[in-house]
Amino acid sequence: MPQLGILFDAQKLGSGFYGYTAFRILFTVLPPRELAGCGLFHGEIGDGRTRPYCIAIENDSLPLLARIRQTFATSMARGLLPAGSRFLDGGTLTEEVLALAARVDANGEMVDCHSRWLQEAWQRAQGQAALVSPEPPRAAVKGKPVQASRVPPNLPDSVPIGLRCSASSAKALAFLVAFSAGGALAPWVGAGIAICAMMATAGALQAVAMLWRLWAEETISGRDVVIEAKKLLGAKPIHEVSEKLVSAASQASPLLRRLHVSTRAGDMAGACLIAEEHSRADQYALSAGIRELRTHAWGVLGIALCSIAAMTVFQGQQAAFAETPRLAAVGLSGCLVLHWMASVLCVRGERMESRIRRELAAEWLPALAKALPAQRAQSESLERSLHELTQEFQSMRTALERRRDSEFVDTMSDLRSAVEQLTPVLAGFREPFVLQAVPAAARPKAMSATA
Repeated sequence: MPQLGILFDAQKLGSGFYGYTAFRILFTVLPPRELAGCGLFHGEIGDGRTRPYCIAIENDSLPLLARIRQTFATSMARGLLPAGSRFLDGGTLTEEVLALAARVDANGEMVDCHSRWLQEAWQRAQGQAALVSPEPPRAAVKGKPVQASRVPPNLPDSVPIGLRCSASSAKALAFLVAFSAGGALAPWVGAGIAICAMMATAGALQAVAMLWRLWAEETISGRDVVIEAKKLLGAKPIHEVSEKLVSAASQASPLLRRLHVSTRAGDMAGACLIAEEHSRADQYALSAGIRELRTHAWGVLGIALCSIAAMTVFQGQQAAFAETPRLAAVGLSGCLVLHWMASVLCVRGERMESRIRRELAAEWLPALAKALPAQRAQSESLERSLHELTQEFQSMRTALERRRDSEFVDTMSDLRSAVEQLTPVLAGFREPFVLQAVPAAARPKAMSATA
């Protein structure tokens, strides 16, 4: 298919991500509606350290490519190469390796685009074209109704009542009501049954509070919330999405909390890892509440048994035998009810967790993967720059080592010549007369032992 390559000077496109700047220039010089039915390719071409950046336009219509060439030939936009070296024809482009940036369908919509920055450049160009274009939209000319503007995403904006109260506050309220109920029952049913009822009431109220909390989390963690978050991700850059999901209502939802932390990661692996850690934290919190509820259940049964033993010791076997049926009934019934409520909480929590994980895997993560390639491209370019810098340092180190070796060889050769010159002089000091000229010292005589 015929192609036309437009070359840009990467050094003049700024110190940032020059691909984004080049496409902004392309969409500014050429209105986006003129690219209907075209394929867009991009990449650096040629060899050397300063390689031009190329945007190739592919289309079956040769007159369209000729008109685009004429438009850019007369353009004075910043970043374009001089007119003599500004274009590449299809024959030369076949020797270069360019990546597919996007395709524009017959209706003028961008498709097959996996780069968030390119989508943003396209949307900005369309907004500018809508402001300066004097002609009515094509849909109105053809008699078709103009599509309505996008409805803003409808994310939760208030925290449900069930999530406004903390777990410690719910526990304090439960024990307050349980102590009041136990104190009211003590004069009528006895201390043992009153204490069992108090413990069972505290556990049941905590279970009701946990069920209410789970229900509130389900209301703001459904499929509709994921769909609205996807709309937000498609309409705004990823950093703005992260700022939008930091509200109190979003942080109260287990689903939106994971969506928020995944937008702060630099790649898909980090997003999945952080979301998994939040999922594990939510599971641990629910598991702790269920274990506390089961502790209340065993506590009711234990209090009933301790009451029977205390009555046997202090009031006798007859009184204990008379009170045992009621204490056993209260202890067993309280234990069974609390265990049943714990099982209901466990089942409901696991079902909600499975729904959240399914929505993340089916809806959010694929959409997030399309919004992250731009960041990956920047990291890859940074790694390539660091690799080139490392190679330059290595070559510099090799050159210094070679220079140091040559200087060492020169020094050793100079030292050897100096030693050869000093050899005759040192040989003269070996003559005997030099040693005979120094008189030997007189050796003292040894004294005898009888002296």
